Amino acid sequence: MAARSRRPADPRLALVEVVDRLGDRLPLVTLADIEQAAARPSSRLPLDGLADLVAAAVEESLLLKDLRTFYDRASGSTSDAWVYRVNARHPVAAQLLDE
Repeated sequence: MAARSRRPADPRLALVEVVDRLGDRLPLVTLADIEQAAARPSSRLPLDGLADLVAAAVEESLLLKDLRTFYDRASGSTSDAWVYRVNARHPVAAQLLDE
């Protein structure tokens, strides 16, 4: 008997799982963090179109994003980056996080 894939039919669920898990480990989750997690062999996130998936999740408020300014003490420079978090009140996220 073939092993059953645990891949969610809806890629948004896999995205919520990844961002939620990263948010437990990291103070801020960037798109680069999501891309790095998606590149792992065990990831259930699609690499192709990942930025579009994240953008669509933000558009429907499944993910929330904020622009943050980061300061580099070594160089004295600043840079801006978008950071993401799961909107636990969104029905798709609430369904997954309640399980």
